[in-house]
Amino acid sequence: MRIVVGGLVVSVLAACGGDPSPAVDAGPDAPALDATIDALIDAGGPDARPTTFGGARPATLVVPAAYDPATPTPLVLVLHGYSTNTTYAPALLQLTAAASSAGFLMIAPAGTTDSSGNHFWNATDACCNFENSQVDDVAYLDGLITEISGAYNVDPKRIYVVGHSNGAFMAYRMACAKADRIAAIVSVAGATFATPASCAPSQPVSVLQVHGTADATILYAGGTITVGAANVAYPSAVGSTDRWATYDGCAATTTTGTAIDVTGDATAETTPTAHGSCPAGIGVELWTVDQAPHILGFKAGPPLLWTWMAAHPKP
Repeated sequence: MRIVVGGLVVSVLAACGGDPSPAVDAGPDAPALDATIDALIDAGGPDARPTTFGGARPATLVVPAAYDPATPTPLVLVLHGYSTNTTYAPALLQLTAAASSAGFLMIAPAGTTDSSGNHFWNATDACCNFENSQVDDVAYLDGLITEISGAYNVDPKRIYVVGHSNGAFMAYRMACAKADRIAAIVSVAGATFATPASCAPSQPVSVLQVHGTADATILYAGGTITVGAANVAYPSAVGSTDRWATYDGCAATTTTGTAIDVTGDATAETTPTAHGSCPAGIGVELWTVDQAPHILGFKAGPPLLWTWMAAHPKP
């Protein structure tokens, strides 16, 4: 598959392999992103040249037309949900066009597949390694960051991970295991580890949790997912951000901000709450989207998630 932004086509193959699975994310199959890609390809451009990185698991990199090798550039990893593919998440989260307009590098890697052919990330104990795969997705994603940083001028203070559902669980795992590399994560309809001891970040990481109150797949109030013979718990949206406030050294108390329109329904349906007294440059926030389902559509226009990430580089 070719990804093009601003006339530059980049094909990336990243290291690592493995296999297995999570918690039903039957989402759009993503022709929207492909249509955007096709339009950009049709526009052509003098810099349209493929670049390949070695490795066993294919991934694609979006390079903005304004990329300057002399300028440190942000990198955003976008992680798909269970049973979906690499194309739907960037479009769903309104990040495809943002990579070009805001000028950041973006990659949408693929998880491995389980015995049913469903893509998944081996993220937290709850979501979503259903078949006890030994795949190390932390090592895979960390290696991908290293590969891209070796070929492009990636700003080490502006490396972000954003995911939907199973991809959001994986974003939390990356924040736990690679806090020295990740500036901030965005979890859309995901959750962190239920057991505090399962996560030991080496330094603070900014966190944004976005979750609909009508999510029937990953419950806003928390729940369990059956993995093998066990029902494994995951925390609520509030519990996830409260946990990270503790990890990051923020206050337990929160402040409620002005309601915003995230979904584009012309109403301010989303209530943002933020923990106070965080270390300088660190933010821990929850955006509660009233009555929104698991497949949470973001409105077109200013890229809300990127705007939040850009405001939270590593201190």
